[in-house]
Amino acid sequence: MASSWVYAARRLLLAVPLLLGMSVLIFGLMRLVPGDPALAVLGYKATPEGVRALRETFHLDEPIARQYVRWLAGAVHGDLGIDYRQNEPIGRMILDRLPITLELTVLATLAAALIGIPLGLLGGGRRGGAADRAALVLGLVGISIPDFWLGIMLILGIPLGLGVLPSGGFVPLGEGVLDNLQHLVLPALTLAISRAAVLGRLTRAAVLDVVQRGFVQFARAKGLGERAVLVRHVLPNAAIPIVTVLGLQAGYMLGGAIVVEMIFTLPGVGRMTLDAVLERNYPVVQSTVLVIGAMFMLVNLLTDILYGLIDPRVRRR
Repeated sequence: MASSWVYAARRLLLAVPLLLGMSVLIFGLMRLVPGDPALAVLGYKATPEGVRALRETFHLDEPIARQYVRWLAGAVHGDLGIDYRQNEPIGRMILDRLPITLELTVLATLAAALIGIPLGLLGGGRRGGAADRAALVLGLVGISIPDFWLGIMLILGIPLGLGVLPSGGFVPLGEGVLDNLQHLVLPALTLAISRAAVLGRLTRAAVLDVVQRGFVQFARAKGLGERAVLVRHVLPNAAIPIVTVLGLQAGYMLGGAIVVEMIFTLPGVGRMTLDAVLERNYPVVQSTVLVIGAMFMLVNLLTDILYGLIDPRVRRR
């Protein structure tokens, strides 16, 4: 148990310089975006005095290095700054929207796992069979479909065509579990399909590698059923590459939520980020991307810890 804590602490320390480097990259890239955020807020008919006053209020007239140090110092203490347009604390705005993005990502991750892992397991367990061919075709189709196209097709086919499920909007979990899930089913499927295809192909490859080993042949020789062999012997030994891809896909879904939230009009962090980019709202973009990046690193950290639980040899590296 102690070694697990040491392993987790070592991974957490490695995330600190990565997070710092990401903050520098985010801050620098935002300054390369053409246009003056003060003009974007006030409009192109703003007076020079008004633009100058706004720049002074939000410290945009200071040197870039000083602006970065000020922003980073505030972020370390939990102060992510003030939104130029709404004049509200960005941290509170993110906290209001983050549960929506997290719920969408969790549901999409579960859907990807429930679709991709059984598909890959069936395909790898019977190489060349009907299940294997079906898994390969579905995986190829799933990888090839862009999220935005799939989301639009689902809206046209299910809410508008069949009159089932809402086409957009959001109902908080506290106002009704069923209504909440109905509004998130299509967004979660849109986000999950391509990731499930990737996971299914990886699961198939991992299963094909394991089924050739002697202990699997021995389990079959003892008369165990194919389902028992796959679930009890093959899947646990193929778990590490599957967990790797599932963790990475969960992180990618946090970024992919931007497109899905726009299509289904979900008021999450992704939609907030895109709106801020269009408005040249530096503090909001910097803070939301930093939070999403930190969450991506947290998912990777949890994945690394899960490695150690699955295979204790990983903790000794």
